[in-house]
Amino acid sequence: MASFRFSSSPNKAHKIDWLPWSPEAFARAQAENKPILLSISAVWCYWCHVMDETSYSDPDVQQVLSDNFIAVRADNDHRPDINARYNVGGWPTTAFLTGHGGLIGGATYLPPDQFLAMLAELREAYQEDRPQLYDQAGDRLRLYRERTSRIVAGSPPEHWLVDRLSRRIAGAYDVTHGGFGVEPKFPNAHIVQFLAHLFRTTREVFYGEMLKKTLDAMQGGPLFDREDGGFFRNSNGQDWSDPQMEKLLEDNLLLARVYLDAADLFMEEGYRNTAERTIDYVLNELYDEVTRGFRGSQGAHSDYFSLPFAARQSYEPPPPDPSCYVNSNAIAASVLMDAAWRLQRPELTEKALLVLDTIDAALERGSLSHVYDANGTASSPVFLADWANLLSAWVDAHSYTRRPIYLERARDAAVLLLDRFFDDHGGGFFDTEFDPDAIGHMRVREKPLADNVAAAIGFLKLEQATGNGDYHEVAQATLSVFSEHYQEYGEHAATYGWAVDLLHSPPVEVTLEGQFERRDTLEMLSAAVRLSCANRVIKPVGVEGNYPAQAHVCLDTLCLPPVSDPDTLESAVLGILEDQKNPFSASPFENIFDRLPGT
Repeated sequence: MASFRFSSSPNKAHKIDWLPWSPEAFARAQAENKPILLSISAVWCYWCHVMDETSYSDPDVQQVLSDNFIAVRADNDHRPDINARYNVGGWPTTAFLTGHGGLIGGATYLPPDQFLAMLAELREAYQEDRPQLYDQAGDRLRLYRERTSRIVAGSPPEHWLVDRLSRRIAGAYDVTHGGFGVEPKFPNAHIVQFLAHLFRTTREVFYGEMLKKTLDAMQGGPLFDREDGGFFRNSNGQDWSDPQMEKLLEDNLLLARVYLDAADLFMEEGYRNTAERTIDYVLNELYDEVTRGFRGSQGAHSDYFSLPFAARQSYEPPPPDPSCYVNSNAIAASVLMDAAWRLQRPELTEKALLVLDTIDAALERGSLSHVYDANGTASSPVFLADWANLLSAWVDAHSYTRRPIYLERARDAAVLLLDRFFDDHGGGFFDTEFDPDAIGHMRVREKPLADNVAAAIGFLKLEQATGNGDYHEVAQATLSVFSEHYQEYGEHAATYGWAVDLLHSPPVEVTLEGQFERRDTLEMLSAAVRLSCANRVIKPVGVEGNYPAQAHVCLDTLCLPPVSDPDTLESAVLGILEDQKNPFSASPFENIFDRLPGT
């Protein structure tokens, strides 16, 4: 029972004979001629808790399940691969499967009476129409396999895709309330981050207005927890009202990064304060000193979060998820290393490196898992998202520390990604390693857009750090897989647009030498953040002594003299980019092509 997670409020869901997703569970279903009830829950999910406390605690439900079904329970955060293939519209997912893993149908939250009615219907259908159910499940699996098989390498993505995606995002923008889409309203940190990228690189006023209105609405409304800090997962109202009161680590990390960028883009200290309060929430509530990692979430508990601060002090806050996850901890390391300089808090880099060293130690022991806690690692496999974000984090750690071990780790991760996850025939990366014993839809290896983009960006970072153009080829091949399919994701392909812009833009490396505590260092760093070049790589370096901050700008092998005035950094970078476009413009030598016949 220790492997299953139920609501922290009183419930009897544990009395059900739950089995983990395993060959044994499906073998039992086949032997007993029973369908599978698959419950996919999440420790942060409010309605998952309600279903534990009501439907799964109902004695009649428990009896029907015991007599007629094999109950399998999977956790969304522990097994995102199962969730990706069997989620039927949200959490909790209540799915019904054949004994061989075929999907019959399902729903989300069901109160006891509706749940009992559905169980009775499924029991009868499985007894009387099993061949038809198997045929329908087989058809679903074939369609699923055909759909995923279309995601193969195409032509390299053209640069104009960035503009097309920017128009798609503008079309989804909520001009009244800010943000994107209707209720329930999500922060969509990836979309907002791309919007910040567009504003920085184009200086178009309407991008700035969209970005500012969205950020102001999110931090000014109930989505942001003014008492404890941090952002809730979403709002039920289109106007950001009635938040669903759960907080996810990854959401808060990405939003902190967006607000940090916005603080420099708009020279707005209020955004910097929001970013810092969000990071402090993550440190105070989600960091586990024993594990040396960040827990994945803090669950919904409306009685606590709806109280004013003075009243909250007499209540126990909602417990955080006891588990840490490699992918989100890798993101945490990257965000904290960036924030350390921009918030003048060097201890954030120390925390980030502790997190990476914990993951490194598990890797050295050969026990790396997607999930880990104070007791060690779990049996969960390691996914594409884990390795892709680790690749980026290790490159970032090398940039901030200059320690060779982190670049070695990044190179090793690149090799592993290509060996275990890359599709040699169709291009792109699968979300899981090949498993000969996979069941049902798990036999189909997906290529998630977001995780492939993360991998492509990691390879582009590694190319910049090593000068090895092969990594650029991998990134281009990966992004080409979605050049004909990115539109299917709508505005949620925002990170794809960002990656394509990076792919087509030469990396401008800005090495900033300065001291954390000096104001001129922060001013130079802020100027570097505002640079309009699409692919700017900022590498802060701490120096000893009372020296003014200066920036060293390089594009490939072409480097400028040190820049000590933040106001001239932008023009210097634009100049080096212009020289790169016209290699003869700054040359003291004659252009030999002018003397060739016919030119």
